[in-house]
Amino acid sequence: MTAVDEVLKYIATNEIKWVDFQFFGINGQLHRVSLSKNEFDETSFSKGVNAANLLKVFEKEETDLLLLPDPDTSARIPWEVSTIRLICNIATAVSNERFLKDSRYVIERVETNLSAMGIKNAKIAADVEFHIFETVTTDRTAPGRGSGSLMDSREAWWGPSAYANKKNGSFVAQPTDTLYAARVQISDTLEENFGVAIDSHSHGSSPTGQQSLSIGELGLKQAADALVTTKFVARNLTAIANATCTFMPLAVQGEGGSSLNIKQSLWKTADSNIFYDANDSYAQLSQNGRYYIGGLLEHAPALCVFANPTSNSYKRLAVNPMFLGWSKINKQAAVQVPHQKKNDRDGKAVVYKLSDPSVNSYLAYAAVLAAGIDGIKNKTDPGDPTDDSSKLKGKMKKMPESLRDAIEALESDTKFIKGIFPPELLGDYLDLKLFEHMENQKAVSGHELNRYFDV
Repeated sequence: MTAVDEVLKYIATNEIKWVDFQFFGINGQLHRVSLSKNEFDETSFSKGVNAANLLKVFEKEETDLLLLPDPDTSARIPWEVSTIRLICNIATAVSNERFLKDSRYVIERVETNLSAMGIKNAKIAADVEFHIFETVTTDRTAPGRGSGSLMDSREAWWGPSAYANKKNGSFVAQPTDTLYAARVQISDTLEENFGVAIDSHSHGSSPTGQQSLSIGELGLKQAADALVTTKFVARNLTAIANATCTFMPLAVQGEGGSSLNIKQSLWKTADSNIFYDANDSYAQLSQNGRYYIGGLLEHAPALCVFANPTSNSYKRLAVNPMFLGWSKINKQAAVQVPHQKKNDRDGKAVVYKLSDPSVNSYLAYAAVLAAGIDGIKNKTDPGDPTDDSSKLKGKMKKMPESLRDAIEALESDTKFIKGIFPPELLGDYLDLKLFEHMENQKAVSGHELNRYFDV
């Protein structure tokens, strides 16, 4: 039975009334349109569904577009008892060809490049952090009036709770870890309903309601799907509980912010991890693994526009700076090579640590892989590993300090994504990021009011 047949059988035998078509704008925002099961059949997978308002998501586009559901992403939404979701590719209506501004398409182009290199599979795992707040109140009626957001958590160090403590952080136990049950519910829902395995979870490193989930290893496209699904599940389950979650990079001033660590490995065959070398004395990392790291470090400034895609991202990097180096133990290095045990061929990987969870996972994962691949192709030397932070400082390359800096870094370093990111998508994406930067430049923050009101 094909995947399409399995979806249709599930709909017919499980009282499903609605099929939720999910797709993504250029910035990674989830959009949806729900179709009655009576309007959904086998041809919906091959011919697609014309969503009347789809063009509103892609404002500069004038061609009619279709949604092509991916049967491998079918999942029942547990809080909507009669609904399944399908993540969709986007195609042009007349030619039925892939829409070049569909960010999910970029992942497929990376996979084509990997295949040309003899790479059978790219595996991605991710550690993602986010905050859960009991209440968030925002006054948006009069932006000129001043900053108007109030966030509260039982764990907030400014609150009256006995569990509030600035020293709270990673691995804190219950009852101080007040949201353990919420984390379990999110993790169980991801695994049982959406097929996304959570290898571990814990309280985050920041004290105020921060959560940390380790998403298990998946293929490249499946891993990107898994991150957007994690956001979808976490946001909805917290909303049902009258709480709010955010994947904003720096949500709480005075804390370290939320990170996204992207763990990568490349495989020529099921038994051949090209990053593993049993004879390497430092971390059993192969020469190809070193070249891959070289590509990540060489293109790190340009990667920021995808891996750190919001104005808020650069505030997180300011309070939690990392150095452009690599190490097996140094947590301040931008790239880490886990080496907890010897002769671990399956576990040998490269972890890119500069990213944050505000990303469009399809673009961020594609860009990070493209940078590493470019390093292998050009045999880019990453330099020696540095376990001592004081030595890393001397090697530090200037990193972007704003979205504008990141855009300029990419504009001077686009060769590594050529053929992977369609110019049509890249142009619109950079226009969007420049607009966000300019809007942020015009905004008056609470900090500025406090500091400069009586200047």
